[in-house]
Amino acid sequence: MGTSSPVLSSSLYIVYWCVSLTRVVLPEAKLFRDLIETIGNIADEVSLVLTGDGLSIKALDVDQTSLVDVLIPREMFLEYDVGEAVNIGVSINNLKRVLRHIKKGENLSIELEGDYAKFSIGAGGVVSRVFKFRNLDVPVPELPELSINYTVNAKLMAQSLKKVIEDIEAVGGSTQIKATQDAIVFKSIGAGKLEVRFAQGSLALISLEVSEPAEGVYDTSKLVNILGVARVSDIVSLQFATKNPLKAEFSIGPGRVVYLLAPFEA
Repeated sequence: MGTSSPVLSSSLYIVYWCVSLTRVVLPEAKLFRDLIETIGNIADEVSLVLTGDGLSIKALDVDQTSLVDVLIPREMFLEYDVGEAVNIGVSINNLKRVLRHIKKGENLSIELEGDYAKFSIGAGGVVSRVFKFRNLDVPVPELPELSINYTVNAKLMAQSLKKVIEDIEAVGGSTQIKATQDAIVFKSIGAGKLEVRFAQGSLALISLEVSEPAEGVYDTSKLVNILGVARVSDIVSLQFATKNPLKAEFSIGPGRVVYLLAPFEA
C-alpha cells in the first residue's frame, strides 16, 4: 500500500493539469454576447470548437438554407491555453441568459472542467460571476466546400445595410439584391414597395466590383437574423451571383463572421 500512493497522486495531478489546460480569456465579453445573440437566431445549440488557431463556431438552420461560420483567432484573446482541440457544446438560451447583463469592459473566460464548461465574467474585477453548464454533445455542421464563381463583390457600411434590410422587413416581402457596374440595388418583393440604390461614389458603398450583372431574391427574415453582427463590425462584404447563395462577411478585427444564404428559387 505504501508504494501505490505516489503513483495515484501523480496520476491525479496529470489529469488535473490536462483539464486545466483548456482555458481562454476574451478581453471584451460584449463581443461574445453579440455573436451568441446573432447565432441564436439560427440554432438552439452550438459547439464551441477550440483549436490551436482560435475559437470557431458553425451553425446551420433547420431547413439548411443558411449557415453562419464564426472565427475568433487566438490573437484576440488575453489568454489562450489550449492543448488538443476540444468541443464545448452549449445551449444558446443558457448563454444568452448569463451574458445578458454584462457591462462594457468585462472580460470572459471559458474553461473546460471535466464534463462541464465554466464561463466566468469579470474575472479579476470587484464583482465576478461564474456559471457552469454540462458539456453537451453538439455535432459541428459539416458541409462540402462550395466552389462558387461570384460575379459581384461589394463592400458596404454594415449599419447602412442593416437599416435597408430592416426597412424592407417593415414594408414586408422578400429582398431582391441586384448589381450592375454602376450600383447595387435592394428592393422589396411583395405587397410593400421599397427600393434603395447605392451608386458608385455613395458614402455607404465602399467598393463595387461586377464582372457580370447579377441578381437574387432572399428571405428577408433570414437576412435580419445575421445583421446583429453590425453592432461589432463596421464593414460587410457581399458576394453573390445569379441563382447562387449570398455570402456576407463581417470583419471583427482579425476575426470574421461569414453568413451563407440560399436564394429563393425562381
